[in-house]
Amino acid sequence: MDLKEFQTGLDGCVDHLMADLSQIHTGRPTPELIEDVKVNAYGGQSPMKSVGNISVSDSRSLIVQPWDKSLAEAIEKAVNASNLGFTAARENDYVRVTIPVLNEERRREFVKLMKEKVEMARVSVRNVRQDFMKSVDARVASGVSEDEGKRVKEEAEKMVKATNEKIETIKEKKETELMTI
Repeated sequence: MDLKEFQTGLDGCVDHLMADLSQIHTGRPTPELIEDVKVNAYGGQSPMKSVGNISVSDSRSLIVQPWDKSLAEAIEKAVNASNLGFTAARENDYVRVTIPVLNEERRREFVKLMKEKVEMARVSVRNVRQDFMKSVDARVASGVSEDEGKRVKEEAEKMVKATNEKIETIKEKKETELMTI
């Protein structure tokens, strides 16, 4: 019946959601958009962030500077093959990734994707809550007082409510970012 551990589980759900949402394109280039794209490197699949430095070049492009210059072609292919809608072109020893301007239709697709990820986060919160409540019930069955179990459950419900409110705030902020031209 450790509430700190329970809070850590809830925070993990929010952190995972934030990581997922950081990869949804809002019209501004950020390294997070491509850092997890898989690149064929050294006989395996490696995330982009582990094969080169990703930086913002201008308002519509990113620059990937591979640590091993021979990977520039693999980086270009990986970005072009990803379903992100970005185009990559080699320029000397680096790769320029061009981010297209979002049209209304694409923005709505991203909002739909964002809402799916938010719902997955809510499901994760429910699963963490359910597991915690089962552990409290088990502790009450093994001798902890019912009053203590009830108090812990009430505190846990407050924590779940606060986490769900935080998720809703994150959703609203991201939706505003996506739909703002």
